Amino acid sequence: MSRFLGFAIGLLVIVIISCDTKTKYLTDTPTSGVINIVADETYKPLVDSEIMVFESHYPDAKINVIYKPALDAMTAMDNDSIRLIVTALPVDTAYFASFYKRNEYLPTKSIIAKDAIATIANNKRNGLKITIDELAKICSGEITNFSQLENGGGAGKITLVFDNAASSTVQYIQDSVLKSGGLTSNAFAQESNEEVKSYVRDHKNALGVIGVNWISDSKDEENLEFSKDIFPVEIRDGENSQYYYPPHPGYIASHLYPMRRYMNVVLKENGAGLGRGFLNFLKGEIGQRIVLKAGLVPANMV
Repeated sequence: MSRFLGFAIGLLVIVIISCDTKTKYLTDTPTSGVINIVADETYKPLVDSEIMVFESHYPDAKINVIYKPALDAMTAMDNDSIRLIVTALPVDTAYFASFYKRNEYLPTKSIIAKDAIATIANNKRNGLKITIDELAKICSGEITNFSQLENGGGAGKITLVFDNAASSTVQYIQDSVLKSGGLTSNAFAQESNEEVKSYVRDHKNALGVIGVNWISDSKDEENLEFSKDIFPVEIRDGENSQYYYPPHPGYIASHLYPMRRYMNVVLKENGAGLGRGFLNFLKGEIGQRIVLKAGLVPANMV
């Protein structure tokens, strides 16, 4: 009997160890627990607001967010301690295939919002409007002076400023505006979107490229303060329109504003944990209203 009991216990231990290598049991629920997520720093104002409201609704939940440039955020998807990723970059389908081989389940990808890239200028450039073709020439270095633009708002050597060399805004300009062409060596990067706004505020010849949610919340005190000194440049798609449009939600939703993209969330959770709860919140009525308040277009219209 004791020999049989010992064999049974040994077999049970083997089964438990074997199962543990395949399955990671969730210790959190959709409304409680602690998880780590990574977000593209372009979305910091919006994600901060979403987390603040979510945690106020569910005080037993704690979401630790790490903000990274887009390219660094994408590499975090391979980190087992990261449950959810917020990114503006498209996710390669090869990632899902390799993830499935390792984990035997697929991550969930969701679109949370229609987003846009904004070009900002100093208010001393009042009257400045640009076409997509002109923006491409600025980014490639072919256009270097405001006087070369059709609606340049005067003369002056253009200084092109980005938030980070590894950011999703740089990737968008390279992929969608320059069509994979090279970015001018005269462009330079700051450390954050806040620094881009500050630089443009202090330099009348600067053009900044940032995520639209950094300038679109009309009730944010910092945005109101910056709006005294900077403004979003109206842009025209030369091929499809004769009108210039600012990056406002209505023009983004109707595809009249040309520099559009999507805000994506990838959830690495095989079950109903806190990551799932937060994703459902982002896609729900309250989360989507926060998206709209931030100047983006909700994926699920509210």
